Amino acid sequence: MLIDDNFKNAINDYIYLLEKKYPQKAILKLIGDKYSLSGNERTILFRGITTKNKIISRSSKLASEQELSGNTIHIDCYNTLIAIGSYLNGSTVFVGNDNFLRDASEIHGKIFRTELYEKSLSLIFRYIKTLNISEILFYLDKPVSYSGKLCQDINDMLKEENIKGKAQTCESPDFILKNVDYGYCSTADSIIIDNSKVKIFDLARKTIEFSFNPNFLNLTKIA
Repeated sequence: MLIDDNFKNAINDYIYLLEKKYPQKAILKLIGDKYSLSGNERTILFRGITTKNKIISRSSKLASEQELSGNTIHIDCYNTLIAIGSYLNGSTVFVGNDNFLRDASEIHGKIFRTELYEKSLSLIFRYIKTLNISEILFYLDKPVSYSGKLCQDINDMLKEENIKGKAQTCESPDFILKNVDYGYCSTADSIIIDNSKVKIFDLARKTIEFSFNPNFLNLTKIA
């Protein structure tokens, strides 16, 4: 996706109003309408642009591969799989100005009714086996209808690959991930990142970069 001058101007105005602490949804509508932004562009603004203070805070929580060695990783399963699946599906995937990978798709759980979820999982396992991680824990939303099947598939893969770990369904993975107090988390959910007690590893981005040569739209170079 190319960024034209119209969208660049929209980004700059959006940042200006965010820094002035105006309500985000109100800013999104104002800027989106003013610059006649597409739905995709509005989603990129909403998910990918934040304030300078939050950029500093989130960047300080971003963990490297080396830090994972010998540690546990807690994975926000749907968040991670949807980002990877969106890339595989040709949807817009981008790096926000806080340096975390996000998707602009609205597919949500639909990805897991296709072959994309299997491919996304296989890519995660292919990459994660190269890391010296002591334990991998996947958290899935119990209310999502496909979670039970997906959970079983992940547990089967962990067993087949002889990897210590577990997939489990829960009412609120967000609550669990915000309160984890050991190891590292994998998510691009801004609320979890902002409230996490541990550092965050961008598993979706690293997984894609391990298997492909992506040319992500990178808002750190624009905003």
